[in-house]
Amino acid sequence: MLDQTSPAPDVEASAQETYALVVIGAGIAGLNALYAATEYLPKGARVLLVDEKPDAGGMWNTAYDYVRLHQPHPMFTVGDMAWDWRKPRSYLAKRDEVQTHLGQALTPIAAQVGLQTAFGCVATACAEVSTAQGPMAEIRYHPLGAPDQEVTVRAARAIHAAGLNYGLAQPLALRSAEVVSIIPQELAATLAAHPGAPVHVVGGGKTGMDTVLATLAADPARQITLYKGRGTNFLNRTRYLPMGIKRWTSGALVSRLFRDVALTYDGTQDDALIAHIRKTHSTDPETPNEVFLYGLQSEEEQARIQSGLSATHADYLEDVVDGATGPEIRLRQGASLPVPPGSIFVNCGGSFFRDAEMPPVMPVLSPQGAILSINTRHAFHFLTSVAGFFGAHLLYRDQLRGAGFYALDLEGLFRADRKAWVGASAAQAYHNQVLAVQTLPMMLLDRCGLDLDRWYPLPRRLLALAQMRATAKADLAHCRKVLDLVTARYGIDAGPI
Repeated sequence: MLDQTSPAPDVEASAQETYALVVIGAGIAGLNALYAATEYLPKGARVLLVDEKPDAGGMWNTAYDYVRLHQPHPMFTVGDMAWDWRKPRSYLAKRDEVQTHLGQALTPIAAQVGLQTAFGCVATACAEVSTAQGPMAEIRYHPLGAPDQEVTVRAARAIHAAGLNYGLAQPLALRSAEVVSIIPQELAATLAAHPGAPVHVVGGGKTGMDTVLATLAADPARQITLYKGRGTNFLNRTRYLPMGIKRWTSGALVSRLFRDVALTYDGTQDDALIAHIRKTHSTDPETPNEVFLYGLQSEEEQARIQSGLSATHADYLEDVVDGATGPEIRLRQGASLPVPPGSIFVNCGGSFFRDAEMPPVMPVLSPQGAILSINTRHAFHFLTSVAGFFGAHLLYRDQLRGAGFYALDLEGLFRADRKAWVGASAAQAYHNQVLAVQTLPMMLLDRCGLDLDRWYPLPRRLLALAQMRATAKADLAHCRKVLDLVTARYGIDAGPI
């Protein structure tokens, strides 16, 4: 756990190295923040990047090998950095391709500042301290497995980019000795070692859908069973990111979709909001799925998954036990089903918010403005990439505090009520987007390569921007009312920065 306790004021440490900026975290959040910050730092300024992994890219270093972006690759980037290839705009990049692209962001950054990297190192503290030179950030870190080699440095500013704190799943602890329990990272090897064995996908989110598609690609005849719990709704990528001439004639910009979700929610009608998203925006409007996590899916993918599944259970897998006649599946609602020996169970549960204990609240902006934090407990946006880009620009322009931007305890709300989380996160995202449009210059906004509206031609984007400005006052008031109501309902930490 990162120590945020400040040392005593006015404590000097002349032997410590000092930097203009230290960034903790080299995932898409930290890289976007670092990329943005370089625009404000003098040429050659000393910058340190610290990350536990051996390379930049965050979760893309350890994700399962068949993961694909669920959005077109050009809008998954660092700043406005273009991908170094000639692929169709609609191409969904693979894990290694994404990791490579994110790592390449360090090249233009290093051309602007004196960048040092400390990969394979864990940060143990990031606290604001008072010095004779004014408030600074003090950071402690050490190589993995070597806490006795701790280093302490100071920086004029620090960006703590923990992001979503992605963590690997573990195989399900099933009592049966006759089945195989794995995580997605082990799928390819397990399929090869157990040809023809039935596959049971446990989890109906994006990881589960990726796993069904990967299993079908390896062996279309293999029997696949899905345990989807309450069921997940996916935004219809075919409709909202259309191809060809349809980019001019149909679809809807994603910013308008966010406005629809934000304004549909009044802060109380959680079930009605999920039903609205399912019926209006999803790939499967007729199935009463109850979960929504902003994943995208095409109509073709949804049809392929449905036709490839042998069975689907709208229930949760509790265990697999060895019965008198062989292994038996036990479901939460009480059903008991036989399963052939050698069946493969893949744990496709979520990879975020896994810690049994929530991390402490770390404010988006420290009291004296020396530290920007991109985290889930006092969050600027549920997309940490967006939080990194806009947070860093607003930090260096001294516009983050006092402009009305709303911070929200996304993890606390997610754990309390996932349906309320959907409405509140959409209200916060749209609220802060409208404020960013009002606060930041158009030239800077246009350099945000993460904006999914960029899928559409410029005239449609300009029209959407004009519509946003025209209704900004009323929309901001609605979003603030919703956020205040939800935070009061659940007693979570939130409010204007």
